[in-house]
Amino acid sequence: MNIHTSNQLTTPINPTRRSPFGRGFVLTALALASLALSPTAWTQSSAMGPTAHDQCSSATLNGAYMGRSSGTLLGLPYTTLNRIEFDGNGAAAGSGTTVFDGVVSFPVITATYTVNSDCTGQINSVPPGLSQNFTVKSDGSQVFFITIAHPAGPATVSGEAVRISKK
Repeated sequence: MNIHTSNQLTTPINPTRRSPFGRGFVLTALALASLALSPTAWTQSSAMGPTAHDQCSSATLNGAYMGRSSGTLLGLPYTTLNRIEFDGNGAAAGSGTTVFDGVVSFPVITATYTVNSDCTGQINSVPPGLSQNFTVKSDGSQVFFITIAHPAGPATVSGEAVRISKK
């Protein structure tokens, strides 16, 4: 049945008719997407995590890395671009540019880090306050990270870094 109003042809929606994009399809798609995007899935893949022959350690992170991150800090826009040197023994230092709600700053970075054998780890600023969990590719060429604590307050910030030179 078609209804004609204001020279526009409209068709009423039948709420009892089932769509091929029904609840089951949508739930299945969401479940698959969340599995594919979960940290467990990509840390266990051969591209990101160790295989039976690969093991990570603090030495996995060595050399100069360019990193970028973005998200929100205190509910306001936050982004960074950094160059950090990892020494392969648990210490990192560098500098960068941060834009927080439109205000630009140039932080100096000093940190310590640990890398677990499964290629996950944590980096902590010195002095304490900023902490990030990460997953590093087993050859050390790429790192994905997420902020778990920020000295300014609640943060939803994540990013990645790539090695640009090796020590």
